[in-house]
Amino acid sequence: MDLFGREFLLPRKWARALHLEGMTASEIATKLGAPFDVVALQLLDALLLPAVEPEAEDTEVRPPKALNADQCKAAMHRGSPYLLEAGPGTGKTQTLVGRVSGLVDEGVDPRSILVLTFSNKAAGELSERIAGLRPKAASAMWVGTFHAFGLDLVRRYHKQLGFPREPRMMDRSEAIEIMEREYLALNLTHHREFMNPDRPLKEMLTAISRAKDEVADADRYAALAQEMLDRAADPEARLAAERCAEVALVFKKYEELKLAACAVDFGDLVSLPVKLLDSDSEAVSILRATYSHVLVDEYQDVNRSSVRLLQRLTDGGKNLWAVGDARQAIYRFRGASSFNMSRFKTEDFPSGTGDRLRLNYRSTPEIVGAFSNFGAGMQAGTGDASLKAYRQPSGVPPEHVTFGDNDDEANALADEILRHLHNFDFRDQAVLCPGNDRLNRMGRELERRGIPVLYLGNLFERPEVKDLLSVLSLLVDRRAMGLVRKASLQGLSTGLSLAGAASVVGHLRQTEAGPLAWAGASPSRPTLDAADTDAICRLVSMLDGFDTNAHPWSVLAHVMLDRTRTAALIASTEDISSRAMGVAIWQLMGFLRAQRSGPGLPIQRTLDAIRRLIQLADERDLRQIPLAAQGINAVRLMTIHGSKGLEFPVVHIMGLNKGSMPSTARKPACPVPDGMIAGGEGGTIALAAADHALEQECLLYVAASRARDRLQLYSATRMANGNRRNPSDFIARLGVTAARAAAPRMDREPDPEEGPLPIALGPAIKITTAQLDLYDRCPRRFLYTHVLGVGGRRTATTMTTMHDLVRTIVTEIAATDPSDMSLGDVEELLAQRWTEGPLAGDEYRLHRELAALLVQRFVAMRAGTSRSISPSLRIGIGTTTVTANADDVIMTPRGQHIVRMVRTGHQSSKTGQALADAAFQMAAVNSLPGSTVETVHLGDDDHTTKVEFDHRALGKRMEKLAEVLAAIEGGNFTPVRSDRTCPFCPAFFTCGPVPDGSLQKNL
Repeated sequence: MDLFGREFLLPRKWARALHLEGMTASEIATKLGAPFDVVALQLLDALLLPAVEPEAEDTEVRPPKALNADQCKAAMHRGSPYLLEAGPGTGKTQTLVGRVSGLVDEGVDPRSILVLTFSNKAAGELSERIAGLRPKAASAMWVGTFHAFGLDLVRRYHKQLGFPREPRMMDRSEAIEIMEREYLALNLTHHREFMNPDRPLKEMLTAISRAKDEVADADRYAALAQEMLDRAADPEARLAAERCAEVALVFKKYEELKLAACAVDFGDLVSLPVKLLDSDSEAVSILRATYSHVLVDEYQDVNRSSVRLLQRLTDGGKNLWAVGDARQAIYRFRGASSFNMSRFKTEDFPSGTGDRLRLNYRSTPEIVGAFSNFGAGMQAGTGDASLKAYRQPSGVPPEHVTFGDNDDEANALADEILRHLHNFDFRDQAVLCPGNDRLNRMGRELERRGIPVLYLGNLFERPEVKDLLSVLSLLVDRRAMGLVRKASLQGLSTGLSLAGAASVVGHLRQTEAGPLAWAGASPSRPTLDAADTDAICRLVSMLDGFDTNAHPWSVLAHVMLDRTRTAALIASTEDISSRAMGVAIWQLMGFLRAQRSGPGLPIQRTLDAIRRLIQLADERDLRQIPLAAQGINAVRLMTIHGSKGLEFPVVHIMGLNKGSMPSTARKPACPVPDGMIAGGEGGTIALAAADHALEQECLLYVAASRARDRLQLYSATRMANGNRRNPSDFIARLGVTAARAAAPRMDREPDPEEGPLPIALGPAIKITTAQLDLYDRCPRRFLYTHVLGVGGRRTATTMTTMHDLVRTIVTEIAATDPSDMSLGDVEELLAQRWTEGPLAGDEYRLHRELAALLVQRFVAMRAGTSRSISPSLRIGIGTTTVTANADDVIMTPRGQHIVRMVRTGHQSSKTGQALADAAFQMAAVNSLPGSTVETVHLGDDDHTTKVEFDHRALGKRMEKLAEVLAAIEGGNFTPVRSDRTCPFCPAFFTCGPVPDGSLQKNL
């Protein structure tokens, strides 16, 4: 049932009232004789999305409704291709809408008008604005994004493009899934990853998408790679060419698999229509006859495939009208470039003409002057950057606010936000950052200081979302890891204590119980005190009737609307943080409902999909605030990219220090071949660096031009170590020369997550070097794995299963003397273990070949040596005993002991240098004086790293070890957050607050 039908059956206001009065969703459904899903959807909308009061009428001076002379001249242009350069706040959308209105008034059939832009948000705004003036015409014309239009063409002309039926969309997650199956068969060398191929596949697919921006296919990719190889004059150039050649192989296979699946990806949506129109003159004629007028918004965002599409849709650009601003080209990572604007009237559309809009209606003269100053020195853009302000001076210039180090940043920002409350509401203020890491930190810190913020950030990292996902995991997780998370949502709180949770998960681990064993009666769970028994019963009641095959959306809908008062409690609270929680949960439920079916348990499949989304950074669409929540009186937090097209009375721009903004260019992980990208000189690496520098300028220009009344710029004055830190040169280029120091605060409040937990270990701690390594990487994961004992691992893949088998075989081989096992014996052992395991089928032949390679490497390393049965490798540090568990200890013919740690994957940049490596060397040398310590990574060709700390380095590591051990004894388990590593952590959905109470445990 659609939204209109749901609203007719059960109006939101009525649904909300019934639920808040005490009726559950199921009771309402029974009363109405309606399906539970219909009632639940309506209740989720009514309870989680705020009924926001309309904003007060804005009395600020706005542009006149009638077009000014320059706008009118641009809108009235007819015939030849036309590019209007329109700076920030100059009324580009008003001009475009005015042109559409003029065409309709002249009798042009609305169905022949095609309006294209680049974001769904911009397309929606254009549709609304056009509908406001010409409602009937708006419903008839095509207004949307380039990619939506391209998808329409691909589906319309699917047969001409070689598809047997209308193709479906394939997202990057699915693309990586299908390529993983072929990964080993491609026999890659330079993009080889034996442990987790997701990362190299992501990088290669990004390069392939970038090639499609330039309308380059796999053959073109391969040809350019060969040209690079032919002219390579040194090993580095040859390596770059060989890497590109491998991507070409992946490109070709990827296209074959997509076609076989009758699917297209995002990059196809413009490149395939170009391919169609390059080869099908009939399609060209039909489309040109259909669309006699083509209008393009945000022309600075076009890439070469978009330009090629416009060339084919129009006859030499006839009746093509575009508007853009080269200084706002902030999407270079997807091929957008001011280069395309500079050649509009030359190479691309030689008969083209154009003009500029010079009057800014948005900002005060002081702010307009600042970003105009900056624009004059930008590399992007053509012609004069200066704009004239329509508004009267405010007398308040942009301000540069300085503070100490990053720990002082949130205090400085909070003070400035509160200072502006005299004239502006919270909702009138926006905090802009170049990236999400700083935004996440600012959001947490502002909320801790009582400042309401409207920012979803990474949806799946939000506490309330993790609460719900943790509850879901209890249905499929053998270790019931969700029990050791304290819910932030009041309705989900059960009162289970830390000791009770630890007791249950410990019992599950010892008994190797299956999923949902925690919910059974004794002996499926240990004896608990009365309070913890009641808590478990409440949790059992919450999930009663659901099993491992339950569907995530249905489970959480029943939990929140039937089994608990979670949604009602959110709806009944007026504070901003609760409203933000509601919006986030609403986004989560929409995501869960849209999940496609597939093999495996629905909940486990969904949790794995979330991990992959975060790893691939494909969850960013879920960070968008729903329209219904836009009126919440809270400070807006967003990236500069996300602020494009918006405006705010007050804008705070963070991170304006050298090295931060502009940031240092990173070498592309997987560059496309030289010669592929049009419009630049030099190789791809040089072009990427130049594009990065251009984009950094454009980002600052966009950020500064979002401000209407106040512009605040922030920079730190020192680093964490006390060294001086310089402000960004961008500040001076804006013309802001005076800095005002934020008032220092001596009362820094520590982050609650960084405080010690009431967990006592000991009295004497025994710890392994592997455990130390985990604590060094993430103390919170150490807590879950080794203190609370939930352990666990991510859902197995074929690659991780192969590594587990190799690990088992390596352990068996290490228990024998090298002379006792021939190569034939090794092969027989591998064959036996392989046939006993889950990868015995012929479809895993390549995995077996890889396993054989890893095992053979290990055997080759042991040749000519003898096995040594060493004493326990340990060393005492205070009251703590550190044990090194060696994977292999051998003796050379000269009597030299070699102690090895063996890994089946790849080494990192820190291999042999980590704290745990130093502890391992100490323990090994203490027990076997004169021994050599090695770390082995069988996945690498050069797989041996010698662990060799000198006396001075060991002394420093010993001091660090003492600090780490004291931290463990003191209950310090601060999480280390990383979008790269956190999704792989078994405790990802549990990580956060632990249950109340204390815990005494031996380690």
